[in-house]
Amino acid sequence: MIVDFSLSNYRSFNGMQTLSFKATGLTSVDESVDRMNLIDGHGADYLKIVAIYGANGSGKSNIIEGLQFFSAMIVSSIEVDDLPKMTIQPFLFSSEETENFGYFQIILILGNSKYRYGFTIGKRGEIQTEWLFGPASHNETYYFKRSTLGIEVNPEWFPEGIELPKDKLREDSLFLTFCAAYDGKISRAIRDYFKSQVSFEGYSRYPEYIFDRSNTRYDESSTDELVIDGKKDLVLTWLREAGMNYSDIAVEKTDDERRRPRINLYKHVYDNEGKVVGQRKLNLVRDESQGSRKYYRYIGRLISKFENGGLFVSDEIDNNFHPSLLKKLISLFQNKEINKANAQLLFTSHDTNLMSPDYMRRDQFYFAEKTLLEDTRLYSLSDLKGIRNNADFARQYLSGAYGALPILGNYLEETEK
Repeated sequence: MIVDFSLSNYRSFNGMQTLSFKATGLTSVDESVDRMNLIDGHGADYLKIVAIYGANGSGKSNIIEGLQFFSAMIVSSIEVDDLPKMTIQPFLFSSEETENFGYFQIILILGNSKYRYGFTIGKRGEIQTEWLFGPASHNETYYFKRSTLGIEVNPEWFPEGIELPKDKLREDSLFLTFCAAYDGKISRAIRDYFKSQVSFEGYSRYPEYIFDRSNTRYDESSTDELVIDGKKDLVLTWLREAGMNYSDIAVEKTDDERRRPRINLYKHVYDNEGKVVGQRKLNLVRDESQGSRKYYRYIGRLISKFENGGLFVSDEIDNNFHPSLLKKLISLFQNKEINKANAQLLFTSHDTNLMSPDYMRRDQFYFAEKTLLEDTRLYSLSDLKGIRNNADFARQYLSGAYGALPILGNYLEETEK
Protein backbone atom coordinates (compact mmCIF):
# COMPACT_ATOMS: atom_id res chain seq x y z
CA MET A 1 0.00 0.00 0.00
CA ILE A 2 1.30 3.43 -0.96
CA VAL A 3 1.49 6.02 1.85
CA ASP A 4 3.00 8.91 -0.13
CA PHE A 5 5.26 9.78 -3.05
CA SER A 6 7.61 12.79 -3.21
CA LEU A 7 9.69 14.24 -6.02
CA SER A 8 11.63 17.35 -6.96
CA ASN A 9 13.69 18.65 -9.88
CA TYR A 10 11.75 16.51 -12.35
CA ARG A 11 10.10 18.07 -15.41
CA SER A 12 7.77 20.83 -14.13
CA PHE A 13 8.51 20.05 -10.46
CA ASN A 14 11.25 22.23 -9.02
CA GLY A 15 10.82 22.24 -5.25
CA MET A 16 9.77 19.20 -3.26
CA GLN A 17 6.13 18.18 -3.73
CA THR A 18 4.33 15.26 -2.06
CA LEU A 19 1.24 13.31 -3.03
CA SER A 20 -0.16 11.58 0.04
CA PHE A 21 -2.56 8.66 0.48
CA LYS A 22 -2.61 9.19 4.24
CA ALA A 23 -6.04 10.36 5.33
CA THR A 24 -6.43 13.55 7.31
CA GLY A 25 -8.55 13.78 10.45
CA LEU A 26 -11.59 15.23 8.67
CA THR A 27 -14.89 13.39 8.69
CA SER A 28 -17.57 13.46 6.00
CA VAL A 29 -21.11 14.56 6.75
CA ASP A 30 -22.23 11.16 5.47
CA GLU A 31 -20.23 8.53 7.37
CA SER A 32 -20.63 6.04 4.53
CA VAL A 33 -18.34 8.22 2.36
CA ASP A 34 -15.53 7.68 4.88
CA ARG A 35 -16.22 3.96 5.17
CA MET A 36 -16.02 3.34 1.44
CA ASN A 37 -12.94 5.51 0.82
CA LEU A 38 -10.68 4.66 3.77
CA ILE A 39 -8.33 1.78 4.51
CA ASP A 40 -7.73 1.05 8.19
CA GLY A 41 -4.12 0.05 8.76
CA HIS A 42 -1.37 0.32 11.37
CA GLY A 43 -3.15 2.82 13.58
CA ALA A 44 -3.83 5.23 10.75
CA ASP A 45 -6.31 5.59 7.92
CA TYR A 46 -5.23 5.61 4.28
CA LEU A 47 -7.04 6.59 1.11
CA LYS A 48 -8.14 4.12 -1.54
CA ILE A 49 -8.42 6.81 -4.21
CA VAL A 50 -6.60 10.06 -4.99
CA ALA A 51 -7.57 12.30 -7.92
CA ILE A 52 -5.48 15.11 -9.44
CA TYR A 53 -7.10 18.05 -11.20
CA GLY A 54 -5.63 21.08 -12.92
CA ALA A 55 -5.31 23.01 -16.14
CA ASN A 56 -3.69 21.58 -19.26
CA GLY A 57 0.07 21.90 -18.90
CA SER A 58 -0.12 22.31 -15.13
CA GLY A 59 1.97 19.21 -14.40
CA LYS A 60 -0.67 16.57 -13.60
CA SER A 61 0.85 14.06 -15.99
CA ASN A 62 4.36 14.83 -14.77
CA ILE A 63 3.74 13.39 -11.31
CA ILE A 64 2.36 10.25 -12.99
CA GLU A 65 5.47 10.05 -15.18
CA GLY A 66 7.67 10.66 -12.14
CA LEU A 67 6.09 7.70 -10.36
CA GLN A 68 6.38 5.67 -13.56
CA PHE A 69 10.07 6.50 -13.85
CA PHE A 70 10.59 5.61 -10.18
CA SER A 71 8.83 2.27 -10.70
CA ALA A 72 10.80 1.52 -13.88
CA MET A 73 14.08 2.18 -12.10
CA ILE A 74 13.21 -0.26 -9.31
CA VAL A 75 12.15 -2.97 -11.76
CA SER A 76 14.59 -2.48 -14.64
CA SER A 77 17.70 -0.51 -13.65
CA ILE A 78 19.81 -3.68 -13.68
CA GLU A 79 18.65 -4.80 -17.14
CA VAL A 80 18.47 -1.44 -18.96
CA ASP A 81 21.79 0.35 -19.36
CA ASP A 82 21.69 4.14 -19.00
CA LEU A 83 18.00 4.13 -18.08
CA PRO A 84 18.28 7.36 -16.02
CA LYS A 85 20.23 9.12 -18.77
CA MET A 86 17.62 8.13 -21.36
CA THR A 87 14.62 9.28 -19.38
CA ILE A 88 15.47 11.82 -16.69
CA GLN A 89 14.41 15.40 -17.34
CA PRO A 90 15.27 17.90 -14.60
CA PHE A 91 13.48 21.21 -14.15
CA LEU A 92 14.64 23.62 -16.87
CA PHE A 93 13.42 27.04 -15.76
CA SER A 94 15.72 27.95 -12.91
CA SER A 95 19.11 29.63 -13.11
CA GLU A 96 20.10 28.19 -9.74
CA GLU A 97 22.62 25.36 -9.57
CA THR A 98 20.92 22.13 -8.46
CA GLU A 99 22.26 19.41 -6.19
CA ASN A 100 20.81 16.65 -8.33
CA PHE A 101 18.98 15.88 -11.58
CA GLY A 102 15.98 14.36 -9.85
CA TYR A 103 14.85 13.37 -6.34
CA PHE A 104 12.32 10.58 -5.75
CA GLN A 105 11.03 8.96 -2.55
CA ILE A 106 8.16 6.69 -1.62
CA ILE A 107 6.75 5.46 1.66
CA LEU A 108 4.89 2.17 1.39
CA ILE A 109 3.52 -0.56 3.61
CA LEU A 110 4.21 -4.19 2.73
CA GLY A 111 2.63 -6.71 5.03
CA ASN A 112 3.01 -5.21 8.49
CA SER A 113 6.14 -3.19 7.71
CA LYS A 114 6.51 0.41 6.56
CA TYR A 115 9.47 1.32 4.36
CA ARG A 116 10.85 4.64 3.14
CA TYR A 117 12.91 4.32 -0.02
CA GLY A 118 14.34 6.84 -2.44
CA PHE A 119 17.22 7.98 -4.60
CA THR A 120 18.63 11.00 -6.42
CA ILE A 121 20.08 11.12 -9.93
CA GLY A 122 23.39 12.81 -10.72
CA LYS A 123 24.13 15.00 -13.71
CA ARG A 124 25.68 12.11 -15.68
CA GLY A 125 22.73 9.82 -15.09
CA GLU A 126 24.44 8.06 -12.18
CA ILE A 127 22.77 7.18 -8.89
CA GLN A 128 23.97 9.99 -6.68
CA THR A 129 22.38 8.91 -3.40
CA GLU A 130 20.06 6.06 -2.42
CA TRP A 131 18.47 5.09 0.87
CA LEU A 132 16.18 2.54 2.46
CA PHE A 133 14.72 2.96 5.94
CA GLY A 134 12.48 0.48 7.65
CA PRO A 135 11.11 -0.70 10.99
CA ALA A 136 13.46 -1.54 13.83
CA SER A 137 12.88 -2.51 17.45
CA HIS A 138 11.16 0.75 18.30
CA ASN A 139 11.60 3.35 15.60
CA GLU A 140 12.56 3.62 11.94
CA THR A 141 16.22 2.97 11.17
CA TYR A 142 18.38 2.93 8.09
CA TYR A 143 18.77 -0.36 6.21
CA PHE A 144 21.28 1.03 3.75
CA LYS A 145 22.61 4.41 2.67
CA ARG A 146 24.42 5.06 -0.60
CA SER A 147 26.46 8.10 -1.55
CA THR A 148 29.41 8.99 -3.74
CA LEU A 149 31.61 7.57 -0.96
CA GLY A 150 30.05 4.10 -1.14
CA ILE A 151 27.26 2.01 0.35
CA GLU A 152 26.75 1.68 4.09
CA VAL A 153 24.65 -1.36 5.05
CA ASN A 154 23.05 -1.99 8.44
CA PRO A 155 24.03 -5.63 9.15
CA GLU A 156 21.36 -6.07 11.83
CA TRP A 157 18.37 -5.02 9.75
CA PHE A 158 19.53 -5.56 6.17
CA PRO A 159 21.90 -8.56 6.13
CA GLU A 160 20.94 -9.32 2.50
CA GLY A 161 23.05 -6.34 1.43
CA ILE A 162 26.27 -7.43 3.12
CA GLU A 163 28.04 -10.17 1.18
CA LEU A 164 27.37 -9.03 -2.37
CA PRO A 165 29.82 -8.30 -5.21
CA LYS A 166 29.27 -4.55 -5.03
CA ASP A 167 32.02 -4.01 -7.59
CA LYS A 168 29.58 -5.36 -10.20
CA LEU A 169 26.98 -2.69 -9.40
CA ARG A 170 26.84 -0.14 -12.22
CA GLU A 171 26.69 3.49 -11.20
CA ASP A 172 23.38 3.94 -13.05
CA SER A 173 21.72 0.93 -11.32
CA LEU A 174 19.93 0.89 -7.99
CA PHE A 175 21.40 -1.03 -5.08
CA LEU A 176 17.88 -2.09 -4.11
CA THR A 177 17.38 -3.77 -7.50
CA PHE A 178 20.87 -5.26 -7.26
CA CYS A 179 20.02 -6.86 -3.89
CA ALA A 180 16.72 -8.14 -5.28
CA ALA A 181 18.61 -9.83 -8.14
CA TYR A 182 20.49 -11.79 -5.47
CA ASP A 183 17.17 -12.85 -3.89
CA GLY A 184 17.23 -10.45 -0.95
CA LYS A 185 13.99 -10.86 0.97
CA ILE A 186 13.15 -7.20 1.66
CA SER A 187 14.53 -5.78 -1.59
CA ARG A 188 12.73 -8.44 -3.63
CA ALA A 189 9.43 -7.70 -1.86
CA ILE A 190 9.72 -4.00 -2.75
CA ARG A 191 10.79 -4.71 -6.34
CA ASP A 192 8.03 -7.29 -6.83
CA TYR A 193 5.41 -4.86 -5.56
CA PHE A 194 6.27 -2.41 -8.34
CA LYS A 195 6.79 -5.18 -10.88
CA SER A 196 3.50 -7.00 -10.42
CA GLN A 197 1.19 -4.78 -8.38
CA VAL A 198 1.63 -1.29 -9.84
CA SER A 199 0.02 -0.71 -13.25
CA PHE A 200 0.04 2.41 -15.42
CA GLU A 201 -2.59 3.32 -17.99
CA GLY A 202 -2.34 6.26 -20.33
CA TYR A 203 0.03 8.06 -22.65
CA SER A 204 3.79 7.95 -22.01
CA ARG A 205 6.35 9.98 -23.91
CA TYR A 206 8.94 7.20 -23.53
CA PRO A 207 9.28 3.86 -25.36
CA GLU A 208 7.16 1.13 -23.83
CA TYR A 209 10.10 -1.18 -23.12
CA ILE A 210 11.59 1.36 -20.71
CA PHE A 211 8.56 1.66 -18.46
CA ASP A 212 7.05 -1.79 -18.88
CA ARG A 213 10.01 -4.12 -19.31
CA SER A 214 8.56 -6.37 -16.63
CA ASN A 215 5.46 -6.88 -18.77
CA THR A 216 6.17 -6.56 -22.49
CA ARG A 217 2.82 -8.05 -23.47
CA TYR A 218 0.13 -6.09 -25.23
CA ASP A 219 -2.39 -3.97 -23.31
CA GLU A 220 -5.33 -6.38 -23.49
CA SER A 221 -3.36 -9.47 -22.45
CA SER A 222 -4.58 -9.73 -18.86
CA THR A 223 -8.22 -9.69 -19.97
CA ASP A 224 -7.44 -12.12 -22.79
CA GLU A 225 -5.99 -14.55 -20.26
CA LEU A 226 -9.27 -14.59 -18.35
CA VAL A 227 -11.09 -15.59 -21.54
CA ILE A 228 -8.48 -18.22 -22.44
CA ASP A 229 -8.62 -19.62 -18.89
CA GLY A 230 -12.34 -20.26 -19.17
CA LYS A 231 -13.55 -17.11 -17.39
CA LYS A 232 -15.22 -15.46 -20.36
CA ASP A 233 -18.54 -15.25 -18.48
CA LEU A 234 -16.81 -13.04 -15.92
CA VAL A 235 -15.50 -10.77 -18.67
CA LEU A 236 -18.92 -10.66 -20.35
CA THR A 237 -20.51 -9.73 -17.01
CA TRP A 238 -18.10 -6.82 -16.58
CA LEU A 239 -18.86 -5.65 -20.11
CA ARG A 240 -22.62 -5.90 -19.58
CA GLU A 241 -22.34 -3.98 -16.31
CA ALA A 242 -20.82 -1.18 -18.40
CA GLY A 243 -23.71 -1.29 -20.87
CA MET A 244 -21.80 -3.31 -23.50
CA ASN A 245 -24.10 -6.22 -24.29
CA TYR A 246 -22.18 -8.96 -26.05
CA SER A 247 -23.44 -12.51 -26.32
CA ASP A 248 -20.04 -14.16 -26.57
CA ILE A 249 -16.32 -13.50 -26.73
CA ALA A 250 -13.32 -15.40 -28.09
CA VAL A 251 -9.58 -14.82 -28.28
CA GLU A 252 -8.08 -16.09 -31.51
CA LYS A 253 -4.32 -16.53 -31.44
CA THR A 254 -2.27 -15.99 -34.60
CA ASP A 255 0.52 -18.18 -35.97
CA ASP A 256 3.01 -15.38 -35.36
CA GLU A 257 3.67 -15.15 -31.60
CA ARG A 258 4.85 -11.57 -32.03
CA ARG A 259 1.42 -10.47 -33.22
CA ARG A 260 -1.47 -9.76 -30.91
CA PRO A 261 -4.33 -12.24 -30.84
CA ARG A 262 -7.61 -11.24 -32.44
CA ILE A 263 -10.30 -10.44 -29.89
CA ASN A 264 -13.70 -11.29 -31.33
CA LEU A 265 -16.90 -10.09 -29.73
CA TYR A 266 -20.33 -11.36 -30.73
CA LYS A 267 -23.73 -9.67 -30.74
CA HIS A 268 -27.15 -11.11 -31.48
CA VAL A 269 -28.83 -10.51 -34.84
CA TYR A 270 -32.60 -9.94 -34.61
CA ASP A 271 -35.47 -10.20 -37.07
CA ASN A 272 -38.25 -7.63 -37.39
CA GLU A 273 -40.14 -9.23 -34.52
CA GLY A 274 -37.19 -8.95 -32.14
CA LYS A 275 -36.30 -12.65 -32.16
CA VAL A 276 -32.67 -13.74 -32.15
CA VAL A 277 -31.83 -15.30 -35.50
CA GLY A 278 -28.04 -15.39 -35.36
CA GLN A 279 -24.84 -13.75 -34.23
CA ARG A 280 -22.54 -11.15 -35.76
CA LYS A 281 -18.79 -11.20 -35.11
CA LEU A 282 -17.01 -7.94 -34.32
CA ASN A 283 -13.29 -7.32 -33.93
CA LEU A 284 -12.45 -5.32 -30.81
CA VAL A 285 -9.71 -3.24 -32.45
CA ARG A 286 -11.28 -2.74 -35.88
CA ASP A 287 -14.99 -2.48 -35.10
CA GLU A 288 -15.38 -1.10 -31.59
CA SER A 289 -14.79 2.33 -30.05
CA GLN A 290 -11.72 3.50 -28.17
CA GLY A 291 -13.80 3.59 -25.00
CA SER A 292 -14.89 -0.04 -25.39
CA ARG A 293 -11.34 -1.14 -26.03
CA LYS A 294 -10.05 0.85 -23.04
CA TYR A 295 -12.66 -0.66 -20.74
CA TYR A 296 -11.88 -4.16 -22.03
CA ARG A 297 -8.20 -3.87 -21.14
CA TYR A 298 -9.11 -2.47 -17.71
CA ILE A 299 -11.06 -5.61 -16.80
CA GLY A 300 -8.16 -8.01 -16.34
CA ARG A 301 -5.99 -5.47 -14.59
CA LEU A 302 -8.68 -4.42 -12.13
CA ILE A 303 -9.76 -7.96 -11.30
CA SER A 304 -6.13 -8.72 -10.46
CA LYS A 305 -5.86 -5.59 -8.30
CA PHE A 306 -9.06 -6.36 -6.43
CA GLU A 307 -7.83 -9.88 -5.68
CA ASN A 308 -4.17 -9.16 -4.91
CA GLY A 309 -3.97 -5.48 -4.00
CA GLY A 310 -1.69 -2.87 -5.49
CA LEU A 311 -1.96 0.48 -7.24
CA PHE A 312 -3.69 1.31 -10.52
CA VAL A 313 -2.55 4.59 -12.09
CA SER A 314 -4.46 6.23 -14.94
CA ASP A 315 -3.55 9.50 -16.61
CA GLU A 316 -6.68 11.26 -17.90
CA ILE A 317 -8.93 8.43 -16.81
CA ASP A 318 -11.97 10.21 -18.25
CA ASN A 319 -10.69 9.93 -21.84
CA ASN A 320 -13.23 7.99 -23.94
CA PHE A 321 -15.43 7.21 -20.93
CA HIS A 322 -18.96 8.49 -20.37
CA PRO A 323 -19.20 10.24 -16.94
CA SER A 324 -21.62 7.57 -15.68
CA LEU A 325 -19.27 4.75 -16.68
CA LEU A 326 -16.33 6.53 -15.08
CA LYS A 327 -18.22 6.92 -11.82
CA LYS A 328 -19.22 3.26 -11.97
CA LEU A 329 -15.60 2.25 -12.53
CA ILE A 330 -14.30 4.25 -9.59
CA SER A 331 -17.08 2.94 -7.34
CA LEU A 332 -15.61 -0.54 -7.77
CA PHE A 333 -12.56 0.57 -5.76
CA GLN A 334 -14.87 1.87 -3.04
CA ASN A 335 -16.87 -1.36 -2.81
CA LYS A 336 -15.36 -3.60 -0.13
CA GLU A 337 -17.18 -6.64 -1.50
CA ILE A 338 -15.39 -6.19 -4.84
CA ASN A 339 -12.12 -4.54 -3.83
CA LYS A 340 -11.32 -7.14 -1.20
CA ALA A 341 -7.56 -6.48 -1.19
CA ASN A 342 -7.87 -2.69 -0.73
CA ALA A 343 -6.32 -1.83 -4.09
CA GLN A 344 -5.57 1.87 -4.55
CA LEU A 345 -6.34 4.16 -7.49
CA LEU A 346 -4.47 7.29 -8.58
CA PHE A 347 -5.81 9.21 -11.55
CA THR A 348 -5.80 12.58 -13.28
CA SER A 349 -8.99 13.99 -14.73
CA HIS A 350 -10.91 17.04 -15.93
CA ASP A 351 -14.29 15.46 -15.11
CA THR A 352 -15.76 17.49 -12.24
CA ASN A 353 -18.75 15.13 -11.91
CA LEU A 354 -16.57 13.19 -9.47
CA MET A 355 -16.01 16.23 -7.24
CA SER A 356 -18.85 15.62 -4.82
CA PRO A 357 -18.76 15.29 -1.01
CA ASP A 358 -21.36 12.55 -1.42
CA TYR A 359 -18.80 10.51 -3.30
CA MET A 360 -15.27 11.38 -2.14
CA ARG A 361 -13.57 13.23 0.72
CA ARG A 362 -11.77 16.56 0.52
CA ASP A 363 -8.35 15.00 1.11
CA GLN A 364 -8.83 12.79 -1.97
CA PHE A 365 -8.72 15.76 -4.35
CA TYR A 366 -5.35 17.21 -5.33
CA PHE A 367 -4.68 20.15 -7.61
CA ALA A 368 -1.66 20.87 -9.82
CA GLU A 369 -1.00 24.53 -10.52
CA LYS A 370 1.83 26.28 -12.36
CA THR A 371 3.41 29.22 -10.53
CA LEU A 372 4.79 32.36 -12.18
CA LEU A 373 8.20 30.64 -12.05
CA GLU A 374 6.92 27.78 -14.26
CA ASP A 375 7.12 25.15 -11.53
CA THR A 376 4.22 22.94 -10.42
CA ARG A 377 2.69 23.33 -6.99
CA LEU A 378 0.72 20.33 -5.73
CA TYR A 379 -1.86 20.78 -2.99
CA SER A 380 -4.88 19.01 -1.57
CA LEU A 381 -8.37 20.41 -1.18
CA SER A 382 -8.01 19.60 2.52
CA ASP A 383 -5.03 22.03 2.65
CA LEU A 384 -7.33 24.96 1.84
CA LYS A 385 -8.97 26.75 4.76
CA GLY A 386 -12.63 27.58 5.04
CA ILE A 387 -13.92 24.77 2.79
CA ARG A 388 -16.84 22.89 4.32
CA ASN A 389 -16.88 19.12 4.11
CA ASN A 390 -20.29 19.25 2.41
CA ALA A 391 -19.50 22.11 0.01
CA ASP A 392 -20.22 21.89 -3.72
CA PHE A 393 -16.63 21.07 -4.65
CA ALA A 394 -17.21 21.08 -8.40
CA ARG A 395 -18.98 24.44 -8.49
CA GLN A 396 -16.40 26.10 -6.24
CA TYR A 397 -13.52 24.66 -8.26
CA LEU A 398 -14.95 25.87 -11.57
CA SER A 399 -15.59 29.30 -10.05
CA GLY A 400 -11.88 29.61 -9.29
CA ALA A 401 -12.10 29.25 -5.52
CA TYR A 402 -9.46 26.51 -5.42
CA GLY A 403 -7.11 27.80 -8.13
CA ALA A 404 -5.63 25.31 -10.63
CA LEU A 405 -7.74 26.67 -13.51
CA PRO A 406 -6.45 27.70 -16.94
CA ILE A 407 -5.93 31.41 -17.62
CA LEU A 408 -7.72 31.87 -20.91
CA GLY A 409 -7.47 34.79 -23.28
CA ASN A 410 -10.01 36.06 -25.79
CA TYR A 411 -8.89 34.92 -29.21
CA LEU A 412 -11.11 37.33 -31.14
CA GLU A 413 -9.98 40.35 -29.12
CA GLU A 414 -6.33 39.41 -29.60
CA THR A 415 -6.65 38.96 -33.37
CA GLU A 416 -8.56 42.23 -33.81
CA LYS A 417 -5.78 44.35 -32.28
